Amino acid sequence: MRPLQPVAPRVRRQLNELAARFAPRGVRLFVFGSAAPAWPLVPERADLDLGYEIAAGDEAARAEVRRDLLKALEELPTVRPVDAVDFDAAEPAFAGPARSGAHLLPDERA
Repeated sequence: MRPLQPVAPRVRRQLNELAARFAPRGVRLFVFGSAAPAWPLVPERADLDLGYEIAAGDEAARAEVRRDLLKALEELPTVRPVDAVDFDAAEPAFAGPARSGAHLLPDERA
């Protein structure tokens, strides 16, 4: 098992700000995968797997929110790769187990 390292405070802070900013638009943002179990500690050299669900709006509104969210995630100040996964479109066989171990943002520990 790879050693755990903390995610940079500015990255955590920005993720929490994004989660809070997008929540009124119906977005649920969370960390899943190898980063979730010990969040905000993650395995050395691990990517950040971020899942999102968009609960509100028609398809056009959801597409606009998705576009805005993905653009904001691209601007995260991190050298770690960031994988953003739309859990509304994910296969249930993947989404169910991944969602069960997820860490919801914003994170009170930031």
